[in-house]
Amino acid sequence: MAFSAALLVGCGGGGGGDSTSSSTGSAGSSNLQSVGAVPANDIEAHRFLTQATFGPTSSDISRVKAVGYERWIDEQLARPAQNTHLATAEASAVAQGTGRPMVNDVIFSWWTHAATDPAQLRQRVAFALSEIFVVSTTNAELAGDGRMVASYMDMLSDKIDGNYRSLLEGVALHPAMGTFLSHQGNRKEDTNTGRIADENFAREVMQLFSIGLVELNDDGTPKLADGQPQETYTADDVKGLAKVFTGWSWFRPAAKASVVWWQCFWRGDQCQDNSQSVTAMSSYTEEHSISEKRFLGATVPAQTTPNPQASLVTALDRLANHPNTAPFFAKQLIQRLVTSNPSPSYVQRVTAAFRASNGNIKATVKAVLLDAEARDMDLRETASFGKVREPLVRVIHLMRAIPHVSDAYNTAVTGGHLPYYLASTTDDTVSELGQTPMRAPSVFNFFRPGYKPPQTDLGNQDLVAPEMQITNETSVLGYANYVIQMVDFGWGHTNGQSQRIDMRFDLSSFDSLVDKPTAAAPQQLVTAVAQRLLGGPASSELNALMLTGVGKMPNVTAADRRRRVASAILMVAVSPQFIVQQ
Repeated sequence: MAFSAALLVGCGGGGGGDSTSSSTGSAGSSNLQSVGAVPANDIEAHRFLTQATFGPTSSDISRVKAVGYERWIDEQLARPAQNTHLATAEASAVAQGTGRPMVNDVIFSWWTHAATDPAQLRQRVAFALSEIFVVSTTNAELAGDGRMVASYMDMLSDKIDGNYRSLLEGVALHPAMGTFLSHQGNRKEDTNTGRIADENFAREVMQLFSIGLVELNDDGTPKLADGQPQETYTADDVKGLAKVFTGWSWFRPAAKASVVWWQCFWRGDQCQDNSQSVTAMSSYTEEHSISEKRFLGATVPAQTTPNPQASLVTALDRLANHPNTAPFFAKQLIQRLVTSNPSPSYVQRVTAAFRASNGNIKATVKAVLLDAEARDMDLRETASFGKVREPLVRVIHLMRAIPHVSDAYNTAVTGGHLPYYLASTTDDTVSELGQTPMRAPSVFNFFRPGYKPPQTDLGNQDLVAPEMQITNETSVLGYANYVIQMVDFGWGHTNGQSQRIDMRFDLSSFDSLVDKPTAAAPQQLVTAVAQRLLGGPASSELNALMLTGVGKMPNVTAADRRRRVASAILMVAVSPQFIVQQ
C-alpha cells in the first residue's frame, strides 16, 4: 500500500499500420508470461477486472476464473456494445419529449453503458480513448448536438475493432472533432488577404493524439541529445500539416449533390441533413490547399488539381508510423487501465505488441492487461505501482457492485424501449465529482498523463499521478458528499413520473448482517461490504475503523439498520484501498 500512503500525503490528509484497417478478428496472442493464466482466487480475479471493467461483479469474477484472462479478453473484445450511444440518446430524447438529443442525453447514455453493458472491456477501453482523443461538451455547438457527441463515442467503440491508423482517421474526420478543434470548415491559405490555414487540429493531433512533444525511446523514456530532450515537431511542421486539413467540412449527402458546394461546406440552409452530425466529414476541393505541404519529414507535392484525400492519407500514414506513436500511445493506455508509472520494460513490451500487430487496438489492449507487470500481485506493495481511480470510475464501480434501481430504466424496459438512467451532470467539486463524462475542461482532458503533484512524496519520488490533478481538499470532500447522497437518498435527476430521485441503491442484501455476530462488533457486515467492493478483506486499519464506527451506531429501527449499511459502504468508498487501484 506504499502508493496509497504517498497519495494520502498528496491529498493533504513506430508502427500504427498503413491506411487500411487491420483485421478485426481475435485480439491475437503474445508471448507474455500471463497468457493462458487463470486467477488463483477471487482477489486476483477482482484485481484484473478492476483494470479491465468499470467494476467487477460476481458473474464477471466467476467467468474469468473459469476461462482465464486471455479467453475472457477475447470474449469481451469480440462482443459488440449492447446498443449504440446514438440509439440510447435518441431513445431518451423521445422519452423526455425534448425533440432531439442534447447534452443530457449523452450523459444518460454514458452512465447506462458504463454500468450495464456486458461488453465491459469495450466500454472501459472506449472511455480510455475518449480521454486521449478528447472532445468536450463545454463547446457550445457540441452541447447542443447530442447526436454528434453520441456518434463520436460510438466511433471510438467501433474503432477498437481496427488499428490505430483507422482510429486516427475516424477521429480526424468526425464532425465532433472537426467542430471541437475547428478544422471543420478549414479554408486554404490566401496570400491576397493574409489568411492562413487553421492550425489548431494540426498541432493537437501531433501533441496529444499521436507523437507527443519530445522524441521517445521504445520504452517511453525521452531520447536525449547532450542531456536534453528533443522536440518532435516545429512550427513549420504545424503549418505544413495544417494545409492537409483544409477543404474538410460537413458531410455532403448524395441528395445535395446539385446544391452549390459552399452551402454544404458551411451547412447553409439549402444543405442541412441529420446525417451531417453523425457522418465523417466530406472533402471540398474548392477549399483545399494546392501548395506543397511539408511536415515531419514527409512531403505532399504541390498539386495541380486539389486532392484532399491524397494529402490526408500521406499525413495520417506518417503520424501512424512515426517512431514515437507506438510508445506514446502504449504508455497512455497502460496509464488509463493499469498503473500511472509503468516500468520502461512494460512500456517497451506493449510498444512491441503494437508494432507487431500493425497497431491493432485489441492486441495492444491484450498486451497491456496480460503483461506480467499488470498481473504480478506482489507489485501491490511497491511504491511506484498503481493509480488513483478517477471519481467517475469509482462511482460506476459502486453501481456495479451494489444492487440499484432506476425508475426511468425500468419504465423503458417495461415499455419495450431502449433503457437509460436519468443521470445528471456531476461537475461541482463541492457536492459532486468534479467530473462529468465527455465534459473535460479542454482538449487536455481532465488531467494530464505527466502530472506530478507538487510538494508531495509522489513528486519527490519523480512519480506521476494524473488523476491527482483534479484532487484537492474540496474535491475529496465533494466525492464523499456525493457518495453519502447516493447511499442515503439516491442520485441523478428527479424522475418526473415517480417524483423520486431516479437511481437508488437497494441495500437489503446486507440487512441480516448489521448486528452479526454482535451489534457492537458487526464483523460479518464489514466483511461482506469489503468483499463486495474490494474483492477481499479490508486492511486491518480499515477493518478496525469500520467495526468501531458502525458498532457505535444505533441499531433499533429499520432506518438505523440501513444507516449502518450505508456507513459501512461509505467508509470503504472513501478509503485509499478503494480509491487507489493496485
